[in-house]
Amino acid sequence: MALPELSPAQQEQLVRFRTLEQNIQNLRIQLNEIERALSEIEVTKKELLNLEGDTEVWKAVGGVMFPKKAQDVLKELTEKGELLEIQKKGLSSQEKQNVERFEELQKKLSQDLG
Repeated sequence: MALPELSPAQQEQLVRFRTLEQNIQNLRIQLNEIERALSEIEVTKKELLNLEGDTEVWKAVGGVMFPKKAQDVLKELTEKGELLEIQKKGLSSQEKQNVERFEELQKKLSQDLG
């Protein structure tokens, strides 16, 4: 069965469809990376909470390790986690919008192409 010739409008829709598909994939990759980072932060925070008062830990900054109070590192991790949660929320919203547009375009293309 031969594919019908696509009109310029259909070709444009197909390009938008593929672009949306790629955007959704990229957003999901970014969301997975944020989830992984948040998971690492939670594990590290649990370990730091088990330490006593002014215990020093080693924190990597670039290729160098520095001694730092566990409480300070815990505070930094909490702040970083909060920022990642904000990013995650924004990316999730973008993903939802793109998926909705993708599904609408998919239906339209399906109808147009039979």
